[in-house]
Amino acid sequence: MTADPITFKSTPDLAFMSQHLFTAILLVNDDLSIIWLNAQAEQLLAISRVRLLNQSILALLAPEELPLKNANIIDSDSLNNDHLNEQKDKDRLANGYKTCTLTERFNQAKQYQQPFIDHDHTINPQLNGGAVLSIDYSVTPVIYQQQAYFIIEMWGKDRQSRISEEEQRQQQYSVARHMLRSVAHEIKNPLAGIRGAAQLLQRQFVKFGDFAMPTTSTVIASSNTDQNLQATVKKLRTYTDIIISETDRLTQLIGQLLGSNQLPKWQMMNIHEPIEHVLTLVLSQYPRVALERDYDLSLPELNADKDQLIQVFLNLVNNACESMAEYQQELMAQSTPAQTNLVKNNNNYQTDSNYQPKLHIQTRVAFQHTIGSQQHKQVLQISITDNGSGIDPLLIGQIFFPMVTSRASGTGLGLAIVQDIINRHHGMIDVSSVSGQTRFTVYLPFSQPAPTA
Repeated sequence: MTADPITFKSTPDLAFMSQHLFTAILLVNDDLSIIWLNAQAEQLLAISRVRLLNQSILALLAPEELPLKNANIIDSDSLNNDHLNEQKDKDRLANGYKTCTLTERFNQAKQYQQPFIDHDHTINPQLNGGAVLSIDYSVTPVIYQQQAYFIIEMWGKDRQSRISEEEQRQQQYSVARHMLRSVAHEIKNPLAGIRGAAQLLQRQFVKFGDFAMPTTSTVIASSNTDQNLQATVKKLRTYTDIIISETDRLTQLIGQLLGSNQLPKWQMMNIHEPIEHVLTLVLSQYPRVALERDYDLSLPELNADKDQLIQVFLNLVNNACESMAEYQQELMAQSTPAQTNLVKNNNNYQTDSNYQPKLHIQTRVAFQHTIGSQQHKQVLQISITDNGSGIDPLLIGQIFFPMVTSRASGTGLGLAIVQDIINRHHGMIDVSSVSGQTRFTVYLPFSQPAPTA
Protein backbone atom coordinates (compact mmCIF):
# COMPACT_ATOMS: atom_id res chain seq x y z
CA MET A 1 0.00 0.00 0.00
CA THR A 2 1.52 3.27 -1.09
CA ALA A 3 1.10 6.56 0.70
CA ASP A 4 -0.88 9.24 -1.00
CA PRO A 5 1.20 12.10 -2.35
CA ILE A 6 1.19 15.23 -0.25
CA THR A 7 -1.11 17.84 -1.67
CA PHE A 8 -1.46 21.48 -0.70
CA LYS A 9 -4.89 22.94 -0.15
CA SER A 10 -3.71 26.16 -1.78
CA THR A 11 -0.66 26.55 -4.01
CA PRO A 12 1.19 29.92 -3.98
CA ASP A 13 0.57 31.84 -7.17
CA LEU A 14 3.21 33.00 -9.66
CA ALA A 15 3.33 36.57 -8.36
CA PHE A 16 3.98 35.42 -4.78
CA MET A 17 6.82 33.09 -5.78
CA SER A 18 8.38 35.54 -8.24
CA GLN A 19 8.63 38.28 -5.63
CA HIS A 20 10.86 35.99 -3.56
CA LEU A 21 13.27 35.10 -6.36
CA PHE A 22 16.64 36.77 -6.90
CA THR A 23 16.07 36.85 -10.67
CA ALA A 24 14.45 39.84 -12.39
CA ILE A 25 11.26 38.66 -14.14
CA LEU A 26 8.89 40.53 -16.44
CA LEU A 27 5.65 39.26 -17.98
CA VAL A 28 4.87 40.58 -21.46
CA ASN A 29 1.60 40.09 -23.37
CA ASP A 30 1.09 39.34 -27.05
CA ASP A 31 1.35 43.05 -27.88
CA LEU A 32 4.80 43.13 -26.25
CA SER A 33 3.51 45.34 -23.44
CA ILE A 34 4.83 44.80 -19.92
CA ILE A 35 1.92 43.74 -17.75
CA TRP A 36 3.78 42.57 -14.63
CA LEU A 37 7.24 42.59 -13.07
CA ASN A 38 8.73 41.61 -9.72
CA ALA A 39 10.65 43.77 -7.26
CA GLN A 40 14.00 42.40 -8.46
CA ALA A 41 13.29 43.76 -11.94
CA GLU A 42 12.77 47.22 -10.45
CA GLN A 43 16.04 46.90 -8.52
CA LEU A 44 18.04 45.71 -11.53
CA LEU A 45 16.69 48.25 -14.00
CA ALA A 46 16.48 51.09 -11.46
CA ILE A 47 13.08 51.99 -12.91
CA SER A 48 9.85 52.06 -10.94
CA ARG A 49 6.99 49.68 -11.61
CA VAL A 50 4.71 52.61 -12.47
CA ARG A 51 6.94 53.70 -15.35
CA LEU A 52 7.32 50.19 -16.75
CA LEU A 53 3.79 48.81 -16.63
CA ASN A 54 1.87 48.95 -19.94
CA GLN A 55 4.99 50.07 -21.83
CA SER A 56 6.54 48.17 -24.70
CA ILE A 57 9.40 45.82 -23.84
CA LEU A 58 11.11 47.18 -26.93
CA ALA A 59 11.66 50.49 -25.15
CA LEU A 60 14.00 48.58 -22.86
CA LEU A 61 15.58 46.09 -25.23
CA ALA A 62 15.34 47.61 -28.71
CA PRO A 63 14.35 51.30 -28.67
CA GLU A 64 15.53 51.69 -32.27
CA GLU A 65 12.54 49.59 -33.34
CA LEU A 66 10.06 52.03 -31.83
CA PRO A 67 8.67 55.14 -33.52
CA LEU A 68 10.86 58.12 -32.64
CA LYS A 69 8.26 59.81 -30.43
CA ASN A 70 7.98 56.69 -28.27
CA ALA A 71 11.66 55.79 -28.11
CA ASN A 72 11.69 56.50 -24.36
CA ILE A 73 9.38 55.18 -21.68
CA ILE A 74 7.09 58.12 -21.01
CA ASP A 75 3.36 57.79 -21.32
CA SER A 76 1.42 57.29 -24.60
CA ASP A 77 -0.51 54.22 -25.63
CA SER A 78 0.82 50.72 -26.11
CA LEU A 79 2.30 50.17 -29.53
CA ASN A 80 0.62 47.99 -32.13
CA ASN A 81 2.34 45.42 -34.26
CA ASP A 82 2.37 47.66 -37.36
CA HIS A 83 4.56 50.17 -35.59
CA LEU A 84 6.74 47.44 -34.14
CA ASN A 85 7.49 46.10 -37.61
CA GLU A 86 8.49 49.43 -39.20
CA GLN A 87 12.20 48.60 -39.05
CA LYS A 88 12.03 44.84 -39.53
CA ASP A 89 14.79 45.00 -42.14
CA LYS A 90 17.28 46.73 -39.81
CA ASP A 91 20.62 44.95 -39.68
CA ARG A 92 21.01 42.90 -36.44
CA LEU A 93 24.48 41.57 -37.16
CA ALA A 94 25.76 43.00 -33.88
CA ASN A 95 23.66 40.41 -32.04
CA GLY A 96 24.37 37.64 -34.50
CA TYR A 97 20.97 37.66 -36.23
CA LYS A 98 20.93 38.69 -39.88
CA THR A 99 18.23 41.21 -40.74
CA CYS A 100 16.13 39.95 -37.83
CA THR A 101 14.62 42.51 -35.46
CA LEU A 102 13.78 41.74 -31.87
CA THR A 103 10.09 42.02 -32.81
CA GLU A 104 10.53 39.25 -35.35
CA ARG A 105 12.34 37.12 -32.81
CA PHE A 106 9.38 37.48 -30.44
CA ASN A 107 7.03 36.46 -33.25
CA GLN A 108 9.16 33.45 -34.15
CA ALA A 109 9.40 32.41 -30.50
CA LYS A 110 5.60 32.53 -30.23
CA GLN A 111 5.07 30.71 -33.51
CA TYR A 112 7.47 27.85 -32.76
CA GLN A 113 7.17 27.98 -28.95
CA GLN A 114 10.94 28.24 -28.83
CA PRO A 115 12.71 30.31 -26.13
CA PHE A 116 15.77 32.41 -26.97
CA ILE A 117 18.57 34.07 -25.02
CA ASP A 118 20.45 37.28 -25.72
CA HIS A 119 23.85 37.92 -24.14
CA ASP A 120 25.72 41.13 -23.31
CA HIS A 121 22.79 43.37 -24.10
CA THR A 122 22.95 47.04 -23.12
CA ILE A 123 19.83 48.62 -21.63
CA ASN A 124 18.85 52.01 -23.02
CA PRO A 125 20.79 54.40 -20.73
CA GLN A 126 18.14 57.13 -21.14
CA LEU A 127 15.71 55.10 -19.08
CA ASN A 128 17.59 54.78 -15.77
CA GLY A 129 19.28 58.10 -15.29
CA GLY A 130 21.97 57.63 -17.90
CA ALA A 131 23.60 54.59 -16.26
CA VAL A 132 24.77 51.92 -18.69
CA LEU A 133 23.51 48.48 -17.71
CA SER A 134 24.70 45.30 -19.38
CA ILE A 135 22.48 42.22 -19.02
CA ASP A 136 21.79 38.73 -20.27
CA TYR A 137 18.11 37.95 -20.79
CA SER A 138 15.95 35.05 -21.87
CA VAL A 139 12.52 35.09 -23.51
CA THR A 140 10.18 32.14 -22.97
CA PRO A 141 6.84 32.03 -24.82
CA VAL A 142 3.94 30.58 -22.78
CA ILE A 143 0.22 30.00 -23.24
CA TYR A 144 -1.94 30.82 -20.24
CA GLN A 145 -5.73 30.58 -20.37
CA GLN A 146 -5.56 30.46 -24.18
CA GLN A 147 -3.59 33.73 -24.31
CA ALA A 148 0.00 34.15 -25.51
CA TYR A 149 2.52 35.69 -23.13
CA PHE A 150 6.30 35.98 -22.80
CA ILE A 151 8.26 35.45 -19.59
CA ILE A 152 11.47 37.47 -19.62
CA GLU A 153 14.27 36.76 -17.15
CA MET A 154 17.16 39.20 -16.76
CA TRP A 155 20.58 38.88 -15.14
CA GLY A 156 22.84 41.85 -14.62
CA LYS A 157 26.27 41.29 -16.14
CA ASP A 158 27.84 43.97 -13.97
CA ARG A 159 26.58 42.28 -10.81
CA GLN A 160 27.81 38.85 -11.93
CA SER A 161 31.20 40.26 -12.85
CA ARG A 162 31.46 42.07 -9.54
CA ILE A 163 30.60 38.92 -7.59
CA SER A 164 33.16 36.89 -9.54
CA GLU A 165 35.86 39.53 -9.14
CA GLU A 166 35.11 39.90 -5.44
CA GLU A 167 35.40 36.15 -4.85
CA GLN A 168 38.69 36.08 -6.76
CA ARG A 169 40.05 39.03 -4.76
CA GLN A 170 39.00 37.41 -1.48
CA GLN A 171 40.91 34.26 -2.42
CA GLN A 172 43.98 36.31 -3.33
CA TYR A 173 43.78 38.28 -0.08
CA SER A 174 43.45 35.09 1.93
CA VAL A 175 46.47 33.49 0.23
CA ALA A 176 48.61 36.63 0.61
CA ARG A 177 47.62 37.05 4.25
CA HIS A 178 48.27 33.39 5.02
CA MET A 179 51.75 33.65 3.50
CA LEU A 180 52.53 36.82 5.46
CA ARG A 181 51.29 35.27 8.69
CA SER A 182 53.54 32.26 8.11
CA VAL A 183 56.56 34.45 7.44
CA ALA A 184 55.71 36.68 10.41
CA HIS A 185 55.58 33.68 12.74
CA GLU A 186 58.97 32.51 11.48
CA ILE A 187 60.49 35.95 12.10
CA LYS A 188 58.88 36.65 15.48
CA ASN A 189 60.82 34.07 17.52
CA PRO A 190 64.32 35.01 16.19
CA LEU A 191 63.53 38.67 16.91
CA ALA A 192 62.88 37.84 20.55
CA GLY A 193 66.21 35.99 20.71
CA ILE A 194 68.08 38.90 19.11
CA ARG A 195 66.57 41.37 21.59
CA GLY A 196 67.42 39.15 24.54
CA ALA A 197 71.02 38.74 23.38
CA ALA A 198 71.38 42.50 22.87
CA GLN A 199 70.10 43.13 26.41
CA LEU A 200 72.65 40.65 27.85
CA LEU A 201 75.45 42.34 25.95
CA GLN A 202 74.31 45.70 27.22
CA ARG A 203 74.46 44.50 30.83
CA GLN A 204 77.96 43.16 30.27
CA PHE A 205 79.06 46.51 28.87
CA VAL A 206 77.68 48.25 31.94
CA LYS A 207 79.62 45.92 34.25
CA PHE A 208 82.74 46.20 32.13
CA GLY A 209 82.47 49.99 32.14
CA ASP A 210 82.13 50.10 35.92
CA PHE A 211 85.06 47.73 36.33
CA ALA A 212 87.22 49.82 34.01
CA MET A 213 86.48 53.14 35.74
CA PRO A 214 89.86 54.65 36.79
CA THR A 215 90.69 54.79 40.51
CA THR A 216 92.35 57.78 42.21
CA SER A 217 95.79 56.09 42.37
CA THR A 218 95.89 55.26 38.70
CA VAL A 219 94.38 58.33 37.19
CA ILE A 220 97.61 59.84 35.83
CA ALA A 221 99.11 56.59 34.52
CA SER A 222 96.08 55.21 32.77
CA SER A 223 93.92 58.22 31.95
CA ASN A 224 94.35 57.97 28.19
CA THR A 225 93.73 54.21 28.14
CA ASP A 226 90.64 54.49 30.32
CA GLN A 227 89.19 57.28 28.24
CA ASN A 228 89.56 55.18 25.11
CA LEU A 229 88.01 52.20 26.89
CA GLN A 230 85.06 54.25 28.13
CA ALA A 231 84.51 55.65 24.63
CA THR A 232 84.52 52.10 23.22
CA VAL A 233 82.05 50.89 25.86
CA LYS A 234 79.76 53.84 25.18
CA LYS A 235 79.87 53.17 21.44
CA LEU A 236 79.08 49.48 21.95
CA ARG A 237 76.13 50.38 24.19
CA THR A 238 74.87 52.68 21.44
CA TYR A 239 74.97 49.74 19.03
CA THR A 240 73.01 47.51 21.39
CA ASP A 241 70.46 50.31 21.90
CA ILE A 242 69.99 50.43 18.11
CA ILE A 243 69.57 46.65 17.96
CA ILE A 244 66.96 46.68 20.73
CA SER A 245 64.98 49.65 19.32
CA GLU A 246 64.94 48.25 15.77
CA THR A 247 63.99 44.81 17.07
CA ASP A 248 61.08 46.38 18.97
CA ARG A 249 60.00 48.22 15.83
CA LEU A 250 60.07 45.02 13.75
CA THR A 251 58.23 43.13 16.49
CA GLN A 252 55.47 45.75 16.44
CA LEU A 253 55.31 45.48 12.64
CA ILE A 254 55.10 41.68 12.88
CA GLY A 255 52.27 42.07 15.38
CA GLN A 256 50.35 44.20 12.87
CA LEU A 257 50.98 41.63 10.14
CA LEU A 258 49.71 38.82 12.33
CA GLY A 259 46.66 40.83 13.33
CA SER A 260 44.43 40.11 16.26
CA ASN A 261 43.20 36.59 16.93
CA GLN A 262 40.40 37.91 19.11
CA LEU A 263 36.95 36.99 17.87
CA PRO A 264 34.43 39.82 17.46
CA LYS A 265 32.39 40.68 20.54
CA TRP A 266 28.95 40.78 18.97
CA GLN A 267 26.49 43.40 20.21
CA MET A 268 23.53 45.26 18.80
CA MET A 269 24.50 48.81 17.96
CA ASN A 270 23.70 51.90 15.95
CA ILE A 271 26.27 52.23 13.16
CA HIS A 272 26.42 55.99 13.59
CA GLU A 273 27.92 55.70 17.08
CA PRO A 274 31.36 54.35 16.01
CA ILE A 275 31.35 56.65 12.96
CA GLU A 276 30.77 59.76 15.09
CA HIS A 277 33.37 58.60 17.61
CA VAL A 278 35.97 58.33 14.84
CA LEU A 279 35.02 61.67 13.30
CA THR A 280 35.51 63.36 16.67
CA LEU A 281 38.97 61.81 17.01
CA VAL A 282 40.27 62.42 13.48
CA LEU A 283 38.75 65.75 12.45
CA SER A 284 40.23 67.49 15.50
CA GLN A 285 43.59 66.91 13.81
CA TYR A 286 42.32 68.20 10.44
CA PRO A 287 40.25 71.31 11.22
CA ARG A 288 40.23 72.45 7.57
CA VAL A 289 38.35 69.36 6.36
CA ALA A 290 34.69 70.10 5.56
CA LEU A 291 32.49 67.24 6.75
CA GLU A 292 29.28 66.27 4.94
CA ARG A 293 27.02 63.79 6.72
CA ASP A 294 24.33 61.95 4.77
CA TYR A 295 22.88 59.53 7.32
CA ASP A 296 19.82 57.34 7.05
CA LEU A 297 18.53 57.63 10.59
CA SER A 298 15.93 54.90 10.03
CA LEU A 299 18.56 52.16 9.72
CA PRO A 300 17.97 49.10 11.90
CA GLU A 301 20.55 48.16 14.50
CA LEU A 302 23.62 46.20 13.45
CA ASN A 303 25.09 43.12 15.11
CA ALA A 304 28.83 43.84 15.19
CA ASP A 305 31.93 44.45 17.31
CA LYS A 306 31.96 48.17 18.08
CA ASP A 307 35.68 48.38 18.87
CA GLN A 308 36.66 46.62 15.66
CA LEU A 309 34.39 48.84 13.57
CA ILE A 310 35.96 51.88 15.22
CA GLN A 311 39.32 50.55 13.98
CA VAL A 312 37.88 50.16 10.47
CA PHE A 313 36.47 53.69 10.27
CA LEU A 314 39.53 55.15 12.00
CA ASN A 315 41.80 53.75 9.29
CA LEU A 316 39.51 54.79 6.43
CA VAL A 317 38.79 58.31 7.68
CA ASN A 318 42.39 58.92 8.68
CA ASN A 319 43.60 57.73 5.26
CA ALA A 320 41.13 60.05 3.55
CA CYS A 321 42.23 63.07 5.60
CA GLU A 322 45.92 62.32 5.08
CA SER A 323 45.34 61.95 1.35
CA MET A 324 43.59 65.31 1.14
CA ALA A 325 46.30 66.98 3.25
CA GLU A 326 49.04 65.62 0.97
CA TYR A 327 47.06 66.69 -2.09
CA GLN A 328 46.74 70.22 -0.73
CA GLN A 329 50.50 70.35 -0.17
CA GLU A 330 51.07 69.20 -3.75
CA LEU A 331 48.81 71.96 -5.06
CA MET A 332 50.68 74.56 -3.05
CA ALA A 333 54.06 73.22 -4.19
CA GLN A 334 53.02 73.28 -7.87
CA SER A 335 51.66 76.82 -7.67
CA THR A 336 53.94 79.68 -8.76
CA PRO A 337 53.34 83.44 -9.07
CA ALA A 338 53.84 83.14 -12.82
CA GLN A 339 50.93 80.71 -12.97
CA THR A 340 48.85 83.04 -10.82
CA ASN A 341 48.50 80.14 -8.40
CA LEU A 342 46.56 78.11 -10.95
CA VAL A 343 46.85 74.36 -10.80
CA LYS A 344 45.30 71.99 -13.26
CA ASN A 345 43.19 69.43 -11.51
CA ASN A 346 40.66 67.05 -13.04
CA ASN A 347 40.55 69.09 -16.27
CA ASN A 348 39.69 72.27 -14.34
CA TYR A 349 41.88 75.08 -13.11
CA GLN A 350 41.66 76.15 -9.50
CA THR A 351 43.79 78.13 -7.09
CA ASP A 352 45.50 76.21 -4.34
CA SER A 353 43.96 78.61 -1.83
CA ASN A 354 40.49 77.68 -3.11
CA TYR A 355 40.96 73.96 -2.59
CA GLN A 356 38.64 72.76 0.17
CA PRO A 357 39.21 69.25 1.54
CA LYS A 358 35.80 67.55 1.78
CA LEU A 359 34.88 64.32 3.51
CA HIS A 360 31.48 62.81 2.72
CA ILE A 361 30.00 60.05 4.92
CA GLN A 362 26.84 58.27 3.77
CA THR A 363 24.83 55.42 5.32
CA ARG A 364 22.16 53.54 3.42
CA VAL A 365 20.42 50.19 3.03
CA ALA A 366 21.46 48.22 -0.06
CA PHE A 367 18.89 45.71 -1.29
CA GLN A 368 19.50 42.31 -2.87
CA HIS A 369 23.25 42.50 -2.35
CA THR A 370 25.57 39.52 -2.73
CA ILE A 371 28.59 39.14 -0.44
CA GLY A 372 30.73 36.21 -1.45
CA SER A 373 28.30 33.39 -2.12
CA GLN A 374 25.64 34.74 0.25
CA GLN A 375 22.69 36.68 -1.11
CA HIS A 376 21.22 39.22 1.34
CA LYS A 377 17.85 40.89 0.96
CA GLN A 378 19.30 43.98 2.60
CA VAL A 379 22.69 45.01 3.97
CA LEU A 380 24.15 48.12 5.56
CA GLN A 381 26.12 50.33 3.18
CA ILE A 382 28.62 52.91 4.48
CA SER A 383 30.42 55.13 1.96
CA ILE A 384 33.42 57.31 2.82
CA THR A 385 34.37 59.73 0.05
CA ASP A 386 37.18 62.29 -0.14
CA ASN A 387 38.24 64.76 -2.82
CA GLY A 388 41.97 64.07 -2.66
CA SER A 389 44.28 63.16 -5.52
CA GLY A 390 42.92 59.62 -5.80
CA ILE A 391 44.65 56.23 -5.90
CA ASP A 392 47.08 55.22 -8.61
CA PRO A 393 45.14 53.03 -11.11
CA LEU A 394 48.04 50.55 -11.03
CA LEU A 395 47.47 50.07 -7.28
CA ILE A 396 43.68 50.12 -7.14
CA GLY A 397 43.38 46.35 -7.57
CA GLN A 398 46.03 45.64 -4.92
CA ILE A 399 45.21 48.30 -2.36
CA PHE A 400 43.95 45.83 0.26
CA PHE A 401 47.03 43.62 0.07
CA PRO A 402 49.43 43.98 3.03
CA MET A 403 52.48 46.20 2.45
CA VAL A 404 50.85 47.97 -0.53
CA THR A 405 50.50 51.74 -0.14
CA SER A 406 50.42 54.85 -2.31
CA ARG A 407 51.75 57.14 0.44
CA ALA A 408 55.43 57.66 1.15
CA SER A 409 54.85 57.51 4.91
CA GLY A 410 52.40 54.61 4.86
CA THR A 411 53.10 51.04 5.99
CA GLY A 412 50.46 49.43 3.78
CA LEU A 413 48.89 47.64 6.75
CA GLY A 414 45.89 49.87 7.51
CA LEU A 415 43.68 48.68 4.67
CA ALA A 416 44.80 45.08 5.15
CA ILE A 417 43.59 45.32 8.76
CA VAL A 418 40.32 46.85 7.54
CA GLN A 419 39.87 44.00 5.07
CA ASP A 420 40.52 41.42 7.79
CA ILE A 421 37.99 42.95 10.20
CA ILE A 422 35.32 43.30 7.50
CA ASN A 423 35.83 39.64 6.56
CA ARG A 424 35.31 38.64 10.19
CA HIS A 425 32.00 40.48 10.06
CA HIS A 426 31.07 38.53 6.89
CA GLY A 427 30.99 41.78 4.92
CA MET A 428 32.89 43.26 2.02
CA ILE A 429 34.63 46.51 1.12
CA ASP A 430 34.91 48.09 -2.30
CA VAL A 431 36.92 51.05 -3.61
CA SER A 432 36.60 53.34 -6.61
CA SER A 433 38.92 56.23 -7.34
CA VAL A 434 39.43 58.96 -9.91
CA SER A 435 41.29 62.22 -9.61
CA GLY A 436 39.35 64.33 -7.13
CA GLN A 437 37.18 61.54 -5.73
CA THR A 438 38.01 58.35 -3.84
CA ARG A 439 35.21 56.30 -2.32
CA PHE A 440 35.48 53.33 0.03
CA THR A 441 32.19 51.48 0.47
CA VAL A 442 31.66 49.00 3.28
CA TYR A 443 28.82 46.45 3.14
CA LEU A 444 27.82 44.69 6.36
CA PRO A 445 24.96 42.24 6.98
CA PHE A 446 22.65 43.43 9.73
CA SER A 447 22.65 40.02 11.42
CA GLN A 448 25.45 37.49 11.77
CA PRO A 449 25.13 33.78 10.94
CA ALA A 450 24.66 31.45 13.87
CA PRO A 451 27.96 29.81 14.98
CA THR A 452 28.38 26.24 13.86
CA ALA A 453 28.93 23.53 16.44
